[in-house]
Amino acid sequence: MRRWLAPRRPARPLSPSAPSYGDELGALLRLAQEGLYWQGDVEDLLLEIRRDGDLGVLARAGGPIVSRYEAMRVAARRIAHPALRPYVSALDEIFANHAMLLHTALDLLAVSWCSERLREEQDKLGPMGAQGERLAIVTARLRDLAGDPAARAG
Repeated sequence: MRRWLAPRRPARPLSPSAPSYGDELGALLRLAQEGLYWQGDVEDLLLEIRRDGDLGVLARAGGPIVSRYEAMRVAARRIAHPALRPYVSALDEIFANHAMLLHTALDLLAVSWCSERLREEQDKLGPMGAQGERLAIVTARLRDLAGDPAARAG
């Protein structure tokens, strides 16, 4: 019995709409920079929550930031280039941390009056810590990959 083998088809070229490495790197860098931008606002809100600020005011300010960090996670996960996957994973973790930290801090403010132990936890709120530093490092590495001169200047 004779086997029929179909001729090999040449590999399909990428469609013109498929993003290139440079396009995806640029998109990921913009997300990282936006995350860094919002990080300052998160820290400010955490300090106000620590000081027992007005829950209504802080929730109106913090809610959109939490939502934006979650939307940025979704956008980052669309980046498909294999070389960028470690950066996508790192940003996903960092953005999830920032969103959860702010959301939880707002929840804590809402109930801290119930218990001295909750007040003690509220008093610990402050700067972003290790994940904030990690975001700065990831952003700098992405800038360097993109050839951004600001990465070398800073």
